[in-house]
Amino acid sequence: MGRRRKKYKRVVKKIPKIPSIFQCPHCSSRSLSVKFEKSEIPGYKLAIITCGNCKLYYEMQVPELYENVDVYAKFLDQYESSEIKPEFKQLQASGEAGEEGSRVYSEES
Repeated sequence: MGRRRKKYKRVVKKIPKIPSIFQCPHCSSRSLSVKFEKSEIPGYKLAIITCGNCKLYYEMQVPELYENVDVYAKFLDQYESSEIKPEFKQLQASGEAGEEGSRVYSEES
Protein backbone atom coordinates (compact mmCIF):
# COMPACT_ATOMS: atom_id res chain seq x y z
CA MET A 1 0.00 0.00 0.00
CA GLY A 2 1.27 3.37 -0.94
CA ARG A 3 1.23 6.54 1.05
CA ARG A 4 0.06 9.92 -0.12
CA ARG A 5 2.69 12.08 -1.67
CA LYS A 6 3.87 15.00 0.50
CA LYS A 7 3.15 18.47 -0.78
CA TYR A 8 6.19 20.59 -1.55
CA LYS A 9 6.36 23.67 0.64
CA ARG A 10 7.52 26.69 -1.30
CA VAL A 11 10.17 28.72 0.49
CA VAL A 12 9.47 32.43 0.21
CA LYS A 13 12.39 34.77 0.76
CA LYS A 14 11.38 38.15 2.14
CA ILE A 15 13.04 40.99 0.29
CA PRO A 16 13.66 44.00 2.55
CA LYS A 17 11.95 47.17 1.31
CA ILE A 18 13.56 50.60 1.18
CA PRO A 19 11.83 52.81 3.77
CA SER A 20 9.86 55.86 2.67
CA ILE A 21 9.40 57.54 6.08
CA PHE A 22 12.42 58.41 8.22
CA GLN A 23 13.25 59.74 11.68
CA CYS A 24 13.46 63.53 11.92
CA PRO A 25 16.78 64.81 13.31
CA HIS A 26 15.06 67.82 14.91
CA CYS A 27 12.07 66.35 16.76
CA SER A 28 13.09 62.63 16.75
CA SER A 29 9.68 61.47 15.51
CA ARG A 30 9.31 59.11 12.59
CA SER A 31 7.55 61.49 10.23
CA LEU A 32 10.17 62.80 7.78
CA SER A 33 9.35 62.23 4.11
CA VAL A 34 11.30 62.84 0.90
CA LYS A 35 9.56 63.78 -2.35
CA PHE A 36 11.05 64.45 -5.77
CA GLU A 37 10.21 67.00 -8.46
CA LYS A 38 11.73 67.74 -11.84
CA SER A 39 14.57 70.21 -11.94
CA GLU A 40 15.59 72.75 -14.55
CA ILE A 41 19.14 71.38 -14.48
CA PRO A 42 19.50 68.27 -16.69
CA GLY A 43 20.72 65.19 -14.82
CA TYR A 44 19.41 66.49 -11.47
CA LYS A 45 16.13 66.48 -9.59
CA LEU A 46 14.76 68.55 -6.72
CA ALA A 47 14.38 66.70 -3.42
CA ILE A 48 11.86 68.17 -0.96
CA ILE A 49 12.32 67.03 2.64
CA THR A 50 9.44 67.67 5.06
CA CYS A 51 8.57 66.61 8.59
CA GLY A 52 4.89 66.14 9.39
CA ASN A 53 5.39 66.77 13.11
CA CYS A 54 7.67 69.82 13.50
CA LYS A 55 7.14 71.24 9.94
CA LEU A 56 10.85 71.04 9.07
CA TYR A 57 11.30 71.90 5.37
CA TYR A 58 14.35 71.75 3.11
CA GLU A 59 15.00 71.54 -0.63
CA MET A 60 18.17 70.27 -2.31
CA GLN A 61 19.35 69.45 -5.82
CA VAL A 62 20.46 65.82 -6.14
CA PRO A 63 21.53 63.62 -9.07
CA GLU A 64 18.80 61.60 -10.77
CA LEU A 65 20.29 58.35 -9.49
CA TYR A 66 19.60 59.20 -5.82
CA GLU A 67 16.78 57.41 -4.01
CA ASN A 68 14.94 58.42 -0.82
CA VAL A 69 17.53 56.78 1.44
CA ASP A 70 20.44 58.52 -0.30
CA VAL A 71 18.82 61.94 0.05
CA TYR A 72 18.00 61.30 3.72
CA ALA A 73 21.60 60.28 4.45
CA LYS A 74 22.98 63.37 2.69
CA PHE A 75 20.49 65.63 4.51
CA LEU A 76 21.31 64.06 7.87
CA ASP A 77 25.06 64.55 7.37
CA GLN A 78 24.60 68.20 6.43
CA TYR A 79 22.11 68.84 9.26
CA GLU A 80 24.35 67.37 11.96
CA SER A 81 27.45 69.23 10.73
CA SER A 82 25.42 72.52 10.75
CA GLU A 83 26.12 73.19 7.07
CA ILE A 84 22.45 73.91 6.38
CA LYS A 85 19.68 75.83 8.11
CA PRO A 86 16.31 74.25 7.28
CA GLU A 87 13.08 76.25 7.44
CA PHE A 88 10.05 75.57 9.62
CA LYS A 89 6.89 76.25 7.65
CA GLN A 90 3.61 77.01 9.37
CA LEU A 91 0.65 75.52 7.55
CA GLN A 92 -2.54 77.56 7.87
CA ALA A 93 -6.06 76.39 7.23
CA SER A 94 -7.38 77.78 3.94
CA GLY A 95 -10.47 79.32 5.58
CA GLU A 96 -8.54 81.21 8.25
CA ALA A 97 -5.96 82.72 5.89
CA GLY A 98 -8.59 84.00 3.47
CA GLU A 99 -10.76 85.59 6.15
CA GLU A 100 -8.00 87.61 7.79
CA GLY A 101 -6.91 89.27 4.58
CA SER A 102 -10.43 90.09 3.42
CA ARG A 103 -11.71 91.88 6.52
CA VAL A 104 -12.72 95.45 5.90
CA TYR A 105 -13.14 97.81 8.85
CA SER A 106 -15.47 100.75 8.49
CA GLU A 107 -15.88 103.66 10.86
CA GLU A 108 -19.36 104.50 12.07
CA SER A 109 -20.13 108.08 13.15
